[in-house]
Amino acid sequence: MGIYELFFHTWYGGLVLMIISSIVMAKACDVFEASTEYLGRNLSEGVKGATLNAIGSSMPELLTTVFFLTLASRANLGRDLAASVGGNTGSAIFNSIVIPMLVIWIVVATVAGVKGVKIAKKVILRDGLFLIGAELVLLVLLSSDYITQWHGWAFTLFYVFYLAYTLLSMKRDQQGKPDHHFEPENWYTRYQLKYKKGRSIRSWVLLLGSTAVIALACAGLVESCIGMADSIHINPLFIALVLVAAASSVPDTIISIKDGKKGNYDDALSNVLGSNIFDITISMGLPLAVYLLVTGYKIDFREAGPTLIDIRIMLVVVTIVTMAVFYFSKELKRIHVFYLFVLYIIFILYAIGAASYGAGGDDILAQWAGQFIDFLNKEGGINESLQKVANGITSGW
Repeated sequence: MGIYELFFHTWYGGLVLMIISSIVMAKACDVFEASTEYLGRNLSEGVKGATLNAIGSSMPELLTTVFFLTLASRANLGRDLAASVGGNTGSAIFNSIVIPMLVIWIVVATVAGVKGVKIAKKVILRDGLFLIGAELVLLVLLSSDYITQWHGWAFTLFYVFYLAYTLLSMKRDQQGKPDHHFEPENWYTRYQLKYKKGRSIRSWVLLLGSTAVIALACAGLVESCIGMADSIHINPLFIALVLVAAASSVPDTIISIKDGKKGNYDDALSNVLGSNIFDITISMGLPLAVYLLVTGYKIDFREAGPTLIDIRIMLVVVTIVTMAVFYFSKELKRIHVFYLFVLYIIFILYAIGAASYGAGGDDILAQWAGQFIDFLNKEGGINESLQKVANGITSGW
């Protein structure tokens, strides 16, 4: 067996490639974080997390979508778009549950005198409500029978509106905070801060260079996902939903943990929420719009779309639950780590059951997931109702 066959046509080789890609992505993320830290030095707390950090740390999700689309055959476009959406959805669920859980746990365990994490209510309301809005748009529009470039532009326009609102809120709330003091700590920050003149340009060089490395890692993630799915004969959607989602969320995790340890709790959470909005709108919408504009294709989503209905509904439910926990808690403590952990375990078990059900399994998890999926897809049910609404909106697209 050759190296290519090992990494791209076996589940264990694909898993190794996925781990290697994650490690490379984590290293590139350190460089990326240093560049955004300097470029965003004048943004108010919370806004930097929702804009620069969120956009940059979501590059893996955006580039993953690019590779899912460009590497797909015409016959598999619907399937691979569904896998891409699954990766972005899984990443959003990972961000909403696992990253806050890790931030709370690490801050409480390592920062002296800190027993809980406090988040500004305005950050939760602003970004949380926009996130729920983006998820509802996703829920409705991806119920269409056919996906066109205008679906992608609709998601992109939603993010433009969110970004404009966020920047306007920064102008209202800005209080003239002084610039941060930066010290070189490693090779890339020594290059970045070597001379006072040109620091912004060198920061952009680091930003673009690290993004290119992340792109290569994303290509590895996509190929490993498809190879693993083909080797064990399941829909790549379920590999993307859990493994690709977790791997592509490495930059979000690192940036949020660093913000949390510095005491920038608003940035830590707004990075998560802003990244989720970016994942759902730009990471999926912009590559989709450009790809379909250039190729002139229209994606038949009648078969692949229903495989996503349960995941899209679960995303909305998870977001509402986590936002309620964050908003109504005065402080996020260790008990909240336990709550979030249990919630993610439920999601993982459901994903395993859904994959087993889709492959014809009859185990207890498959039966549990299958009951929910059948309920959503029954005649006259939720999926059919959403399809009617979506097709009514997008019939002229």
